[in-house]
Amino acid sequence: MRCQAQVAQSPNPQSGAAIIVAMWFTVIVAGIVLTGSLYLESHRRQTRNSFIAKAQAVQIARSGLTEALSWMRRQTSQPVMGFAPQLDPSATPPILDTIDPDIGLVREFQITGKQWARYEVWKVWNADPDPTRLAWRQQMQCEDISSARLAAAAGSIWRLRSLGYVYTLEDPTKAFDEAPNSIIGRELLETEVQRLSINLPGEAAVNVGDGNSCHINTNGRIIGGTAGGIYYPAGSGTPTTGPASANRVTGTPALSTAVSYDDSFEAVFGVGIDDLRSMADMIVTDPSEFPSPVLNNALIIVDSTSTMQWDSAVPLLGSGIVIVLGNANLSSGSLSNFSGLLYIDGNFTMRDPAEIRGAVMCTGNMTIQGNPDYATILFDEDVLNNLRLDFGNYQRSNTLLIPFRRNE
Repeated sequence: MRCQAQVAQSPNPQSGAAIIVAMWFTVIVAGIVLTGSLYLESHRRQTRNSFIAKAQAVQIARSGLTEALSWMRRQTSQPVMGFAPQLDPSATPPILDTIDPDIGLVREFQITGKQWARYEVWKVWNADPDPTRLAWRQQMQCEDISSARLAAAAGSIWRLRSLGYVYTLEDPTKAFDEAPNSIIGRELLETEVQRLSINLPGEAAVNVGDGNSCHINTNGRIIGGTAGGIYYPAGSGTPTTGPASANRVTGTPALSTAVSYDDSFEAVFGVGIDDLRSMADMIVTDPSEFPSPVLNNALIIVDSTSTMQWDSAVPLLGSGIVIVLGNANLSSGSLSNFSGLLYIDGNFTMRDPAEIRGAVMCTGNMTIQGNPDYATILFDEDVLNNLRLDFGNYQRSNTLLIPFRRNE
């Protein structure tokens, strides 16, 4: 019995080994978990910092484009023929367009602590004496691309590029990209800005591409006032206006012709239809969805295979520029009242009661008729000048792009 008790109480060597193994296993697992946690936290912090730097750089570059657009709008000579921000603190008042006129438009500002921001919008300077900077400039510089877009006037369309930087400022006496300072984020944005012109073939209430196919019937009225009534190409026939006593068309003169008559989009607006599409406030593909009224000084393009029908349900109201790529009818009883420029690239029929103040252009057949009320087109120079003033400002014509990115 005593031998059995002694055997039962003797230590088990395997039990001690198991405890040691378990302890080592716990240490290893804890080390792996800790290492993984530290790695994940480091990766998370790095990703967050990278994202913040990139997002900030994009917003900074966007600010550069906004100021460049503002600079172009502020210039007294329009359209702008050269992008050249100036720096002259001694002028009265001081000219502080930039902090580095050799580059173009440059600004720097503090974000927080040692983190700073900078944007650059480079100007054209082919005589730049620094060959390395010149090579970079030729990639980044703003460009007048009017001729490439077949715009009527130089300076109508510009391509702007803006570089946005986020950098750490360790030594204010050094350049932003010179050690110990360091760039932590850089992004490039690009956009196009353009301005519209409104140049009618003739200063008249109606410009029509075919004189013989223009009919001003009973209770149709064209009132030119000090401008012309109907303007059309020479040799295309004479508009039908009824007997002289009817007095349907008045103006100075009532009818006039031009040997050179150009009603293309490029001639009238200074840009082609594709650029007009990019600038439009709305492109209507379903005539039933035409906005009524047109918002103040909006540019609306109707691009539909169906005829644009303005009626009592969808009257032509408001003010702005309306371009119809196709035929249009202004139905009887619509009670339409529109101020602006109506451009019909097709045939146009207008019934009573309705009034359009400003001007109407039609490239095809045109019929104006009322019964018993009037269908009236009245030339209004003030309306057209208001449109010229509003659309003459440079506007962004497309979405912002990131053509390429350099973070080296």
